[in-house]
Amino acid sequence: MDPINYLLSIDTKGIKLGFKRTREMMEACNNPHLGLPAIQVVGTNGKGSVCAILASIMKAANYKAGLFTSPHLVCVNERIRINGQSIPDFEIKSFIQSYKQEIEKIEATFFETITALACWYFRKQDVDIAIMETGLGGRLDSASICEPLATVITPISLDHMEILGETLREIAIEKAGAMKKDVLCLSAQQTPEVTATLQSVAIKKGTPLHFLNGGKRANIKVNIPGEKQKENTDLVLSVLNHLNGFNITDFAIKKGLNMVKWPGRNQMLQKDPLVIFDVAHNVESLRCFLDYYQTLNVSGKSTLVIALYSRKHIQDIVPRLENIFQHIICTETRGRNPMPSDILDAHFSSGHSTEIIKDSTEAIYEGLNGLSLEDGMAIIGTHCLGPAVNEVFKISFDIL
Repeated sequence: MDPINYLLSIDTKGIKLGFKRTREMMEACNNPHLGLPAIQVVGTNGKGSVCAILASIMKAANYKAGLFTSPHLVCVNERIRINGQSIPDFEIKSFIQSYKQEIEKIEATFFETITALACWYFRKQDVDIAIMETGLGGRLDSASICEPLATVITPISLDHMEILGETLREIAIEKAGAMKKDVLCLSAQQTPEVTATLQSVAIKKGTPLHFLNGGKRANIKVNIPGEKQKENTDLVLSVLNHLNGFNITDFAIKKGLNMVKWPGRNQMLQKDPLVIFDVAHNVESLRCFLDYYQTLNVSGKSTLVIALYSRKHIQDIVPRLENIFQHIICTETRGRNPMPSDILDAHFSSGHSTEIIKDSTEAIYEGLNGLSLEDGMAIIGTHCLGPAVNEVFKISFDIL
């Protein structure tokens, strides 16, 4: 079996939390995580952007920066990069050929396997820094097996509630599980409830914890649009201020911020008519996307193409979606647990203009066909829309 297809076949087995299999996988490939200079990024929204900005600045400062993120948009290779370049197929093949027997014996999940692959590849390529995005939670996430130089926590909100807990406090406890004794933890501003929870866990673990104070840095310019990205950048700059052993000049910071790319975040696919792609998939991230979309001042009508995973809760944001988008196309994607398009359509008011087009590529084409030059369209809701966006707009996500 092709190594990429083999990896994806593991993905069909679902999510299993816990460290036992991750430890066994790491041991099988000679514990590449031990001594790996890493920064682990935890949180609900903004994790990927923070990781991408960090990696871009490190690259601009002439460091070899590994970047591990999830999920991917089109190719699984996108999850593992060095200085923006996705891991080559032959490296994945080499890993699978070497450790396929152990993967099957351990019954490692897709995420456990790909985390081990990332650490193995970063170690093999002797990166100066590995920036590791946490997949889900923190306490039992595979990425938390690393021994980081620092832990970073982006804003925490309600998401993956069926796994992490029904309340902000429960979710914050899971995220805080990534904290480690005597390892600096830097957090974005959080709600009072989340702040108190993180502080309590930090005290128990002996973790030095610092929060952003909310003061805005003057003239932050980052090459990912949206006001929220300035907050993500502020968090990155705070991390760099506290990071020892790296020489990061103001010139490198400016260059890194100017060259950073992070697909699927307020990404402009075309102008006239305007089309924007964003992977926002929970209420808070959708709210941030809508704030950005409204700054674009679309003079004509706006159309929305939306797909979601099942169990996503968007009821609180539906009135605002209907207020901004005159026409809504509900679609669905491949992958694990997509929300059926008719179920998604039922979230919207019966009097609002909606339609159901199951195939996401057809949904995008249908939306485009209805646009005039002054109109706008947004494609949002899940990374799984990446293949359709790639097919329609011929955009590659391989190189950052």
